[in-house]
Amino acid sequence: MKKRTRALGIGVLMAAGVAMTGVLTAGAAVNSQAGQISEDRAKEIALEHAGIKEEGISYSRTETDYEDGRLVYEVKFRTSDLKKYEYQIAAENGEVEDFEYDGKAAFRRSASQEDKKAVISEERAKEIALEHAGLEEEDVSFVKSELDYDDGIALYEVEFYGKDYREYDYEISAGTGEIIGLDWDAENYDRKNRQPEGTGQSAGSLTMEEAKEKALQTAGVTADQASRMKIEQDWDDGRMVYEGEFVSGSMEYEFEIDGETGRILDWDEESIYD
Repeated sequence: MKKRTRALGIGVLMAAGVAMTGVLTAGAAVNSQAGQISEDRAKEIALEHAGIKEEGISYSRTETDYEDGRLVYEVKFRTSDLKKYEYQIAAENGEVEDFEYDGKAAFRRSASQEDKKAVISEERAKEIALEHAGLEEEDVSFVKSELDYDDGIALYEVEFYGKDYREYDYEISAGTGEIIGLDWDAENYDRKNRQPEGTGQSAGSLTMEEAKEKALQTAGVTADQASRMKIEQDWDDGRMVYEGEFVSGSMEYEFEIDGETGRILDWDEESIYD
């Protein structure tokens, strides 16, 4: 349910820590006739940003799309060691607007059993994320920082917003400190005057209780028919949302609700026996 960057400079993700360097600003070879970069140039920018050469790719795809009326390129590729990268690049100037990295499969294949255990502290995981983003703790608003497990791998999920309202979402190995997942959204988080809690501006008009009631009404059940209700506030593409789940009878429900309008953004239901 969670959605999935201006160039962050990912460089190379080292197995024992956070050695990640790269291009902070992706220059664009603009087509003088169309005023836009080509599909091939968009792919080059993505590879430069990731610090990967063409020969290191086992699969790639580049497509055109439109975002808020602007032409963008969606660039996806996978390396021979199973690392996945996805980019959204603006056609008009070659800026990386959205970036996602998934290195869990590569980590899972190469890590020892000891590497998969929780060793580093939550505070160290936060430091690693901040160091990589090039930010200080006073420059960000933390949304989440917690230990989790994914297929036996202990990892920290660290999510925060910078002062410019860019969203950073890290998955960091609790055993080695390696960044094994990263989602970075560089679009203007405050484009509709919505800011994270604590910034002094409105954070949406729907309360958490109202969001719960909306979810129950959508499922057609009452509060006393629901159990294991979990709901939390989050920010997604510049808007406050409520994400949650609950069980009623033999059915399990998951939902995402717009915190301003109450509109159901995502809904999933399935039998608890599936």
